[in-house]
Order: sequence, then C-alpha cells, then structure tokens
Amino acid sequence: MSEINSIFERIKGYYGIIPLIFQTLSRNPDLFEAYFEKSQALIVNSLSSNLSFEEIELISIGAAAALGSEHCLETHIKILKDHDIDKEKVFNAILLGSMIAETSSLSKSLRIFEEVYNRT
Repeated sequence: MSEINSIFERIKGYYGIIPLIFQTLSRNPDLFEAYFEKSQALIVNSLSSNLSFEEIELISIGAAAALGSEHCLETHIKILKDHDIDKEKVFNAILLGSMIAETSSLSKSLRIFEEVYNRT
C-alpha cells in the first residue's frame, strides 16, 4: 500500500470520509504529507494538552461557522453526530462561531464608519 493510501485510511478512520482538501492535495505527495502531518500534530497536541476529542470538534465547528466553510461544517457536524454528541452543544458551537464572525465584520465596519464621520 502506498504512503498516500495509508494516510487516506487514517483520514477516513477519523473523518469517516476523505475530505476533498486531502483528495486534491494528494496530487502533490510532498505537500499532501506535510499538510497531513501538520493536521495530525495539531490534533495530537490538542489531545495531549487536555482538550478532549469533543472539544476539538466543537472548536472546529465554531471556526468553520465563523469562516463560512460549509464542507468543514458538514464534516465536523457529522463526526459529532456519529459520536452521539449532544445536538445542543453542536448548535451552540455554530452560534458562537457565527457571533465571532458577525462581531468581526461589525467592528471593522463601525471603525470605518466612525473614522469617516469623525474626520474634520
């Protein structure tokens, strides 16, 4: 089995699917392996620093909601659904992530608004 296929099996074991980003990056084996290793390091580091699997996935959902990343949202929501994680926790992660995105947009817009109207 090639290194890429071996990595695909590990990815599928975690996500239940092979996300498009990994499929596409696999066209360049060096880039693919580097991206996978970075992803693994982040997950392993997070797990070893007292974040649970559930917390990592909820953070991922909040970030995906903030960034408007539909495919990431679907993937990570499905992971938690498949692990029978409380639907309300997932819902709240989406709301919190969306609120951060809204706050970011609003703060930038209001800062410009104030600058324009306060010019002399």
